[in-house]
Amino acid sequence: MPRTSRLRMLVAGVIAGSLVASAITTPTNAAARSPGRTSPVAAQQAAPPQAAPPQAAAAPAPLVEKAKPVKPAAPARPKAAKKGTTAVVTWKAPKDNGNKITEYVVTSYRDGRKAATKAFDAKQTSRKLTLPSAKGAWTFTVAAKNTAGVGPASKRSAPPKLLALPSAPTIRAVTADVTTAVISWSPPASDGGSPITNYLIFPYIGGVKQASQTVPASPLTATVGGLTAGITYTFTIAALTSQGLGPESAPSHPVVPNESPWVFWNGNNAEVGVAYSQNVDVSRGQAPWTFSITYGALPPGLTLNPNTGLIAGIPTTAGSFAFVVRVVGSAGRIGSRLITISVTPAPNIVIPAVPLGEVNAPYSLRPTVVGGVAPYVWSLASGVLPPGLSIDPNTGEISGRPTTAGTFGVDLRVTDAAGLSDVTQIRIVIQPQTVVTLTASASSVNFDSPVTFTANLGPGEAEGTVTIFDRQRTGVTVNLGTQTVSFNRATFTLKLPAFGLNQVFVDFDSTITNGESVSNTVPVQVNGVPGQLLIDQFRQSGIANTPSQFDQYVVLYNNTSIPMQLPGIKVEAPGGVVIEIPNTATTIGPRVGYLIGTARYNVAFPTIPADLLVPTLGPVPNTGGTGLRLRVPDAAGTITDAAGSTPGWSTGTPLPAFTSPPTVQNAWVRLRVSGTPQDTRDNRTDFRLVANVIGPVNGVPSTLGSPSPLRQFGPFEQSNILQTTLLDPTKASNAAPNQQIIDATPTSPKRLIIRRAITNRGVTPATLVRLRISTLSQVNGAPIPGTPTPPNPAELRAVNPTTPTETFTVGGRTVTVQNLDLDPPSVDPPGGGLSSTLTAQLPLGGLPPGGTVYIALVFEVDKGGTFWVGWDVEAIGGGPVTPPGLAATAAVTPKTQKAAKKAAAQRAKSQQLTNVRGSTR
Repeated sequence: MPRTSRLRMLVAGVIAGSLVASAITTPTNAAARSPGRTSPVAAQQAAPPQAAPPQAAAAPAPLVEKAKPVKPAAPARPKAAKKGTTAVVTWKAPKDNGNKITEYVVTSYRDGRKAATKAFDAKQTSRKLTLPSAKGAWTFTVAAKNTAGVGPASKRSAPPKLLALPSAPTIRAVTADVTTAVISWSPPASDGGSPITNYLIFPYIGGVKQASQTVPASPLTATVGGLTAGITYTFTIAALTSQGLGPESAPSHPVVPNESPWVFWNGNNAEVGVAYSQNVDVSRGQAPWTFSITYGALPPGLTLNPNTGLIAGIPTTAGSFAFVVRVVGSAGRIGSRLITISVTPAPNIVIPAVPLGEVNAPYSLRPTVVGGVAPYVWSLASGVLPPGLSIDPNTGEISGRPTTAGTFGVDLRVTDAAGLSDVTQIRIVIQPQTVVTLTASASSVNFDSPVTFTANLGPGEAEGTVTIFDRQRTGVTVNLGTQTVSFNRATFTLKLPAFGLNQVFVDFDSTITNGESVSNTVPVQVNGVPGQLLIDQFRQSGIANTPSQFDQYVVLYNNTSIPMQLPGIKVEAPGGVVIEIPNTATTIGPRVGYLIGTARYNVAFPTIPADLLVPTLGPVPNTGGTGLRLRVPDAAGTITDAAGSTPGWSTGTPLPAFTSPPTVQNAWVRLRVSGTPQDTRDNRTDFRLVANVIGPVNGVPSTLGSPSPLRQFGPFEQSNILQTTLLDPTKASNAAPNQQIIDATPTSPKRLIIRRAITNRGVTPATLVRLRISTLSQVNGAPIPGTPTPPNPAELRAVNPTTPTETFTVGGRTVTVQNLDLDPPSVDPPGGGLSSTLTAQLPLGGLPPGGTVYIALVFEVDKGGTFWVGWDVEAIGGGPVTPPGLAATAAVTPKTQKAAKKAAAQRAKSQQLTNVRGSTR
């Protein structure tokens, strides 16, 4: 589980006739380690993002999110027309940006001020509006809407034109069959400000208008039915808009169904430079016919034979050409037809930059052709391709794996279905295969120390990326990162994550040749250093009614700035016990614990299993000595830590030995300073025996507390994103409600209550929040970090409150404070102390970013005097990973003016210290 560094909170004071408390909060900044490209193997081995010192904090993995919908673009400036209180607004549909437009929002402005807004469905891009007044200068905007919302509005329209009927269309061609006629026309010059919705065609017989036929607004050609053979017809056409029907066009030339020439066209499209010959076909009517062009123009290079209707020639210009051919028979009957011929340009080979090739690397060059008529045939007009490459005659792709370096010039030819060809010359350069040489700045380094690897590439051009891999002693290969090649070189400065022999190599991926090359392998021996892997908590003592060898555990703590590979690390105990962490174990992140327990391990939270279960972690106490040591799998088998009561299985002064196997919950807990384990290389200084009872445990001095080991994938992370501050920041830290002393009564001892606010300063909700006591003035307790223990220390015990909540007025509003209970295995009575935890209740959905929860800790005072309390905030969620912070210690409050001046001078030396004096009686 990712862990951020902890936020340390300390209060201190004097318990006698009066108490004074102070609180310190020290946030820190974060720095990120550059993440590398991770292979599937590396993904299994990689640790979650961890807190670390600024030189190497792992970056959190990115989240992949579904793309959010995007609003539509703004329509172009609309057009508007108006008559009285009626206006018509017309626009073109904008880009929908990947989400279908569902509505349009039209806003009207009168004299520059918004007058009204109305939404319409997206079926039409022209709408009629009823204005509240005909007076004023009116303009309009249009905005499109989709599932993402309403997009930006268009620019305002120009002042509306006068809304009117459309003008008359123009009939271009009419040709009649037996009972039908095909009519083509041009649209009117003006639509009157309102889009044309339909056209009405009116047949005339001898000047008498017949029933109209309605046809769509497009295309501009329609078939009229219901005609009578042998009757002479003329036709007019009128445009219809929302304003009504416009004027009719001028009459067409007359046609007589079944007698006038029926003109039809089955011709093909043309190609520039290819001979073209197609006839305009005619049936009915009386030959001979005369052909002419009455509208539009033929494609340049083509001509119409007026006697035969043959359109022939060699087109010279590409494009689409519309024209009307009129046919007049010998009896004077007329037929005309609108014809369109598309002229395709001649084939033209288009080749992007010819890619550089490399020996043995996949090569592909695929040209395209513009113009011409499919299908195409590709070939070489001259020259020879590089050995290993060939050309596909159907697609023109040149591909393969070249075998020979050099420069090769060829002429590439394409021929289309009409026989036209295009030839272009290309030059293909094939360079020698890239060779990658890897060197390292050192062949042997200490764990957590950087090594610089340099990859030199050549002899040709090398552009692309180099990925570095580490093949570890377990046979696992891990991706350590990727760099871009610059000037045929790539450099990596990194810390290798595994003890022992690391075989490092790089893989080059070219972006200009598709070449791939693997470097030589560079061996680097990584050595362990004492203190890098620590024993954080352990127990070899057992509890009542359980065999001790079944109730043991130890927490291994990565005390470095980088992830550490676990496989091969050994835990040793007297009597020949050796536990080797298997290759199936994962990477342990920086500042993270790894919990090894035996079959009946049941400390703290039984629902959270150990990371690794083993048969035993040593002999029964007092039957052969106790102690543990950690050995890393480097060449020397370095012992990084040892803790216990037996020489050889301890560091510095051994821990005191039990007189007999204990029968209570207990554990040796390493003290913490500034959020990290204390390591003075002396067991007596660094460890405290904690138990859930008061007093010595089988002859060994202990302090009241809770065995609560850390686990690699446990439910809590230590966080300085969750900040602890005073409940009421306007009051002194030792003043109510931030601190309160409840005097003893005949039925209740003296109590100290400390109240605080916990605020989520992160960017995600915190779903779990608890406090872990890290230092406390108590018998054999944890001292004030970095400060000599003051004389006459108080003796405190964390206890459960008498009421679950209290309310206070802070800043003019009422807040509810949770009085926190002790988590198991702490039991009240007698209470908790070092390493005890207290969980806060959060609102549904967790503590949101910027949210605050108010809490209180309750302590019973067994003995008055100078006191100190420190805790760490542990949570899930809350924001980005940050490195551990430095926690300031609380100063002892003086009772005399002379001592007060001395304390003030001491506080001035530490900018991290905030000490507010106060007292209660």
